[in-house]
Amino acid sequence: MFTPLFTDGIWNTTFNSDLKEYCDFIRKNDKGRSVSNTGGYQSNYLNMAEPIIQPLISHIQLSTKHFSSYLQCNSSCKVSDMWININGYKDYNMEHTHPNCMFSGVYYIHTPKDCGHIEFVRHSHDYMTYDWRGKQSKYNSHNSALWHVPSEKNKCYIFPSYYKHRVTPNYNKEEQRYSISFNIQ
Repeated sequence: MFTPLFTDGIWNTTFNSDLKEYCDFIRKNDKGRSVSNTGGYQSNYLNMAEPIIQPLISHIQLSTKHFSSYLQCNSSCKVSDMWININGYKDYNMEHTHPNCMFSGVYYIHTPKDCGHIEFVRHSHDYMTYDWRGKQSKYNSHNSALWHVPSEKNKCYIFPSYYKHRVTPNYNKEEQRYSISFNIQ
């Protein structure tokens, strides 16, 4: 009999908002920073009082409340910080986690074809890729060392902040991928 252990997962939701012009405005007026990005643009933390992002913040907090309830966790679900990511051709984000918060996530604003995906890395990745390589008849969330979810316009993913993750390169030569990442305390 199979008994699942340590199952958590990601929460996904959809939110319809056009924030591309806002992202371009921030990029024009904020030189940004380099944290997990290789190439591309990553803004400094956004002004959380900015009216244009209030509907998105409310949506994220409500969705996180549902996710937290599903996990049977007590959480006040407050978005603590947000930042913009704009990745052009071959730009990507290195593997990382988000310490000092409970949940993290990403909201996709513009996702052209072949723009890359968010990829989650199992904690046992190194062991699985050595010992389990090629032994799976079909990959699933139980036997995979990596799992990606597609970058889709208006899609919002929320996940435990301890999840190791990275963003694969944007192979679209013509268009950039726009997203807003966030942390929840």
